[in-house]
Amino acid sequence: ERGEQTDPGGTFGMAEAADAAAGDLDVVRDGRPQYRLEVRPRVLGDFVAGAWWHSTSPASHFVRSLVCSRLTGDGGRITLGGRTLTTTEADGTRWVRGLDSDEEVLSVYRDRFGIHLDSVPTA
Repeated sequence: ERGEQTDPGGTFGMAEAADAAAGDLDVVRDGRPQYRLEVRPRVLGDFVAGAWWHSTSPASHFVRSLVCSRLTGDGGRITLGGRTLTTTEADGTRWVRGLDSDEEVLSVYRDRFGIHLDSVPTA
């Protein structure tokens, strides 16, 4: 379905990508392009290099730090990156707050993500 679709994360639609290969689609959220879907077939091997880089490179965010993130019921997102809690509303408004104590970090894991830990994890 290429018509507009309402989701807790926004209103999404698809349109033919004007400056790309035939058949490629641009995914639009709330009127702004988000990403492009290429119709060219892929095989699992196409993803090996990217997955390897993200999981092993010292420059990768996923190797350098801890990240826990989830969508909220209203289409927003909460993300705990180390000791920084970011709350993003469905309309894109963001609040960023540093967590000073281990108890605050453990409380966010427990109360916002349902993860019960005895100590704060480290990267």
